Amino acid sequence: MPHPQDPPLSREVLLDVFCKETRERLARALASLEQGPERCDYDQVHQEFDSLHGGARAVDLPWLEHYSRVVAGYARLLRHLKRGGQHEETHALLTQAVTALVEQCRKTPLVELLAEDGPEMPMRAMLNSMQTLMQRASLDELSPCAKLAAERPLVLLVVDDSSTSRLLFRIHMPTDCGHVVHEAEDAESALRLALEVRPDVVFLDYNMPDCNGVDIARDLRAAGFNPCCILLTANVQQAILDEARAAGFAGVLEKPVSRDKITAVLRTATQG
Repeated sequence: MPHPQDPPLSREVLLDVFCKETRERLARALASLEQGPERCDYDQVHQEFDSLHGGARAVDLPWLEHYSRVVAGYARLLRHLKRGGQHEETHALLTQAVTALVEQCRKTPLVELLAEDGPEMPMRAMLNSMQTLMQRASLDELSPCAKLAAERPLVLLVVDDSSTSRLLFRIHMPTDCGHVVHEAEDAESALRLALEVRPDVVFLDYNMPDCNGVDIARDLRAAGFNPCCILLTANVQQAILDEARAAGFAGVLEKPVSRDKITAVLRTATQG
């Protein structure tokens, strides 16, 4: 926090700080993209550009705000696009677009960053090409989470060894959506119920006596099911969040649950 005797912070100084942070964020995003479509952490790319979008808005750089928002959106979409031709093409275009932005931000003087229209970049054409590719993507190419429609009733499976937790989930479940909730208390009953009801979304408790939710998600997929999985936990340490993300979970529902939390995590999952 500035001391009273400090001079007012000029826009040029603010932009200097912002540009340094921007280059660091872009470098991290590009490093992840350059690992290739199979190993790229699209969540990290999305987070870097989502933060960059907010920073660009704060320092009033509309052109960078726009590009950051678009790139963040494409990174989130790629997270749900199955690996294959469509995915590889879009990944390559996104990598080119971010590379162009990295080069532009590395060489652009502050006076050009301040320009209302922003510098000209080949990124615009690349983003337009990505738009065309994504419009051609069919639902068969998307993961289960991306296929979910927020406006239709969903079949939900809650896997938790605590009967109290399952009851609280039912109590707080939004009643105006028509979602159907099924319950399982362990891995065995979860697999059996999944076979019977074919859930759209499975909420998996992280800590259970026989195994954790991440292991059950892997068992479900090994058995031929591929639902949208959401981790249910009171322990939101970064290591657990990273484990869930690496295992393909669409989100985390923090205990104790509430109607707002359930609504928010389902909205995030159904919107990709």
